[in-house]
Amino acid sequence: MAKFSKPLQSRVSFRSVGLDVILDINYEKEVFVNNEEVVLPLRREITFNNARCFIREPFPGGAIFEFDGAQGEFGLGKLTEFMDSEWLSDNLKTWRLASSHESPTFRHFSIQFLSENSAFDVLAVDVFLSDELPGS
Repeated sequence: MAKFSKPLQSRVSFRSVGLDVILDINYEKEVFVNNEEVVLPLRREITFNNARCFIREPFPGGAIFEFDGAQGEFGLGKLTEFMDSEWLSDNLKTWRLASSHESPTFRHFSIQFLSENSAFDVLAVDVFLSDELPGS
């Protein structure tokens, strides 16, 4: 019988495909099989669909924008959606000044990777988290 432990974060990279921004997260997970520890290299992808803006900044560090939210809304190391942020509202105002077309419904997502000392903030229409995939 296998017993799983918490994943160990190890490397994060990003790329774009068309209008999508994809974070590649490579990590190792310790798995106990018949009382023997095995370390599996795994990866997941977080795909931000129809991304309008993408920011990578050092973490911890100074945030370049503010958000309004309830206590506990922001989870370090977890994908967080800010329902109301200064960045999101400023972007919507800019869209309205520059275009007569209806703005897509952008959402503000944020995630921090402590092992990489990086934070990623993305304005995108949607987000998709893949299942665990074999790592390299």
